[in-house]
Amino acid sequence: MAQFYNIKFLKEVEGLSQRQIATKLGISRNTVSKYLIQNAAPTTVLRKRVYGTKEYSPETKRVIPIIDQWLEEDQKHWKKQKHTAIKIYKRLVDEYDFKGSASNIRKIVAKRKKKIQEVFIPLDFQLGHQFQFDWGEADIILQGRTQRIFLFCVQLSASRMRFVRAYIHEKQEAFLDGFVHAFEFFGGIPTEGLLDNLKTAVVRVLQGRDRLEQETFVGLQAHYVFKAEFCNPASGNEKGRIEGTVGYIRRNALVPYPEVQTLEELNKYLMDWCVKEASRTHVPNKSETVLEMWEKEKSYLSPLPPIRFEACKLLSCKVNKTSLITVETNRYSVPCRFAGQEVWAKIFVDRVIVVAQNQVIAEHERSYERNQIITILDHYLEILLKKPRAIRDAHAFQTTEVPDVFKRFHLKMREQEGAAGDRKFIRLLLLHRDIGMEKLTNALLEAEKTQVFRYEVVHEMIQKLTNQDITIQPLPTDQTPISLLDYKVSKSNIEQYGQLTGVNNK
Repeated sequence: MAQFYNIKFLKEVEGLSQRQIATKLGISRNTVSKYLIQNAAPTTVLRKRVYGTKEYSPETKRVIPIIDQWLEEDQKHWKKQKHTAIKIYKRLVDEYDFKGSASNIRKIVAKRKKKIQEVFIPLDFQLGHQFQFDWGEADIILQGRTQRIFLFCVQLSASRMRFVRAYIHEKQEAFLDGFVHAFEFFGGIPTEGLLDNLKTAVVRVLQGRDRLEQETFVGLQAHYVFKAEFCNPASGNEKGRIEGTVGYIRRNALVPYPEVQTLEELNKYLMDWCVKEASRTHVPNKSETVLEMWEKEKSYLSPLPPIRFEACKLLSCKVNKTSLITVETNRYSVPCRFAGQEVWAKIFVDRVIVVAQNQVIAEHERSYERNQIITILDHYLEILLKKPRAIRDAHAFQTTEVPDVFKRFHLKMREQEGAAGDRKFIRLLLLHRDIGMEKLTNALLEAEKTQVFRYEVVHEMIQKLTNQDITIQPLPTDQTPISLLDYKVSKSNIEQYGQLTGVNNK
């Protein structure tokens, strides 16, 4: 535009020739002549009309349909594995003996891609209708060490309310546990959920939108009564709400790295962060905050069922000769009477529960290390009565779960009575089933003070401790006799006994 102005000014005001104008402005005479002939300012619209009408050469026209076909096929493929402009040029040269330039093909491909670019539709979701879910990853400082965690992220599509919970893996039990906590946080259940085709939810992708779903995930849907909808493969844009949420949480809630001692501490922080963030952000195109809209949406959600869903993975196990079952390289103890039997292990995120004959027979804190043995001393007491000497080296007795006073007391009893001391000590251990581990521990500590390490002494201490818990309730005043003479005891009639037995007592 400035050049056009200068040319017009020099010609019409100063009266210079085209040669003089070209020399003064440092441009060609053809450019000066073109602007003077047009006598119209080179606006953007004019330039597009003038320069956009260029005809392609016959050689280029020959390959344009081929380029369009390749680009159309790319729309069905993974976005990270499509034709580039230079790849198209090389294929045209190799397969179609193309004689044109690479730069020309790049321009054509750029124009063609703009024309076939996918168009999206603005959506406005109904309250209580949909949630979207996705996993994310982040790093934190857990007990002083950098730890990669996995973020279970759910967002209500209408109110934009977020829920995020951290796990150390993406296994099925974490997947199920996340939904249990999410629905409890939201205060109800939406009608449907939109998810990717995760292995924890989908066994196989069928034709169209049909999926063969994991049985446990179907059980979750049946318990909370919602329907799962799955995105097309490689179509994360279909759940655009949650796609942006994952990165937003990572950048805003977890930078800098939070330093925590447990995941529960982190999850408490993340839940508070979700509520705080909702109170200060607004729903797009709405006057309400996310928190205010969420309060409205709660009344549209289906109520929570009275019983909490068991978010676990079931595993059939056989108890070995050492009364242990194996779960993911780790071994957990069960009562020794179940040795050799088939049992079920319920694998939760934080614990392992063992069930036999519809009864819980053992419960352990879950270990995420490898090749560990987790035992409970009580599971082996019956067999230790038969093999008392084994108490000296039993794994369950050496764990940190057993108080040190037990180990000291056993050592003294064994020194004083040998094998008999082992047997009597195991009898002491069995007492915890009646009085509890805390009272038994206190009794051993009291007996240790007397420096008499015998079963009878501990038993006496237990009686003293248990008697202290029994308080004698006095009779009410109106029922308290003034004199013992007020007590009337009726004399037994032995003739009635004789009548019952058929014997004459006279």
